[in-house]
Amino acid sequence: MKCLICHAASNTVHATEDWSEVTCSAGCGRFRVSANLIKKMKSRNEFFDIERTRQWLKMSRNDEPVPLISTYDYNVALLHRDTEQRPVIAPSRSRQPLTSE
Repeated sequence: MKCLICHAASNTVHATEDWSEVTCSAGCGRFRVSANLIKKMKSRNEFFDIERTRQWLKMSRNDEPVPLISTYDYNVALLHRDTEQRPVIAPSRSRQPLTSE
């Protein structure tokens, strides 16, 4: 099996209807991913941002030795890789000057 994060060779430690537990020796370590997230990512052809996800896993291991990546974590922690180029410039909300007279 391939690692769900970096796609390197890995081992599935355990799989249930709710999540899959994976051990990746290429740098991701041991983690779980919710089945709902896996299904969502496959249907949208989305991928993990490898560096952000590895950093998130490292921080999460302080609270739990085998962290679970849920759909919530994936969206809130921006663990996904942008598949499209999007402009970073925010639109102007007002044409009025910011200074008061």
